[in-house]
Amino acid sequence: MLNGDISYSQAIHIYQHAFDAISSPVTILDNGKKILWCNKAMVELIGQPLANITGAPICQLLDPDGTHAENCVFHLGTEPTLFTWADRWFTITGESLPDDSGNVAGYVHIMNDITEQRKTEDEMKKQHDQLLQADKMISLGILASGMAHEINNPNNTIMLNASVLQKAWNSIIPILNETSREKGDLVVGGLKYEKMKEKMPQLFSGILESSKKIQRIVNDLKYFSGKDLISIKNQVDMESVVKSAISLTGNMIQKSTRHFKAVYEKDLPNVMGNFQNLEQVIINLVQNACQALDNHWNGIFITVTYDRSNREIVVAVKDEGKGIPDKDLKYIAEPFFTTKRSSGGTGLGLYMSSKIISDHGGTIRFSSTPGQGTTVEIRLPALVTGGLY
Repeated sequence: MLNGDISYSQAIHIYQHAFDAISSPVTILDNGKKILWCNKAMVELIGQPLANITGAPICQLLDPDGTHAENCVFHLGTEPTLFTWADRWFTITGESLPDDSGNVAGYVHIMNDITEQRKTEDEMKKQHDQLLQADKMISLGILASGMAHEINNPNNTIMLNASVLQKAWNSIIPILNETSREKGDLVVGGLKYEKMKEKMPQLFSGILESSKKIQRIVNDLKYFSGKDLISIKNQVDMESVVKSAISLTGNMIQKSTRHFKAVYEKDLPNVMGNFQNLEQVIINLVQNACQALDNHWNGIFITVTYDRSNREIVVAVKDEGKGIPDKDLKYIAEPFFTTKRSSGGTGLGLYMSSKIISDHGGTIRFSSTPGQGTTVEIRLPALVTGGLY
């Protein structure tokens, strides 16, 4: 009898019910980390009958990686330990249990579920990171706008002067030809005239192409900063957009692949948008596809179709190139992320493309398999009236 009123078995029964009423898993371990007893919450956590749990090493049940290691999280100390199990977070605290002689006979461990607390903390951290990212984007936008302005003015001068100099060179070629015939070995700019005559068109072409590349980067920076958004939107035929983009990138396509094909579904409905902005998106995607190819035998394929069930125009650009590793795929539409930094990539092209499509109420999705290629799918809301489509 206990206190003259309760028997030992009754006391055990009361204690069992009391511990089972505790929502946190409670476990009593011996010095070898074997389970002597646990409450209902622990049984439910492990998902096995109490008979299977009793006598089993707790590390074997909840921490298999620590079974044969010194750092099993269910240590014999009493310092709180962080532990995860089945997508839940716990802190484990322990107290020693003395025997009749005062020696440590085992430990009682309590697992406090802090999953909701962790979720709240993670969400707060995510929101904090998003605020920092937004602030960084604003700062970058201001910087990009200033850079675009500072770069654009001298670059316009370069483009204009290069064209003037090219015309001037072409106009004096007859004079130089005559002088060369009269004087023989004519030297221009430290080179023989005949050699310089061959080289000058390449030099002018290189200057103009480089200047145009700078101009494209400046335009990307302007769009990134929001200073060059074209808000005027009209009904746009996406077949015409794609055909125009293909025409503008035709030289690059011819140099990159011998297998290029564009297919257009007949009688496509229009979309509401800006022709120039949408054209720039397709240009970016075609350029990326060309740069992804390993050889001329790899192909690029474009389709423009109408998804009637969702009332969307679908533009798909597929290449048979190198593909994008999984670790990079989730970042490719982020500003300034690029895998082509060494070859002049700015990391703004796909970000700009994603932003344009988003501004048009559409979606853009990237799928890729390394070694097989990449597919970019654009979906834009179709203008459907009168039940025609």
